[in-house]
Amino acid sequence: MRRVAPGLLLLGALLAGCNTAQGVKKDVQRGGEVAGEAIQKGGEAVEKAMHKAGEVVGDGLKKGGEAVQKVTE
Repeated sequence: MRRVAPGLLLLGALLAGCNTAQGVKKDVQRGGEVAGEAIQKGGEAVEKAMHKAGEVVGDGLKKGGEAVQKVTE
């Protein structure tokens, strides 16, 4: 059986560590992208809901104002 120099083992471990670190970095980056997309979609849904709620409130106030105006005429 051949003996492998300890330096080569250390170099191999370092290279494997670098590849693992790069993989983790890519996984974290992709996770951040997915989270960002989800947050953006959530924000858009909230924006639409708030817009719709604003329309409903605005219509209610308009109708209330018209009713008050009719009563005071």
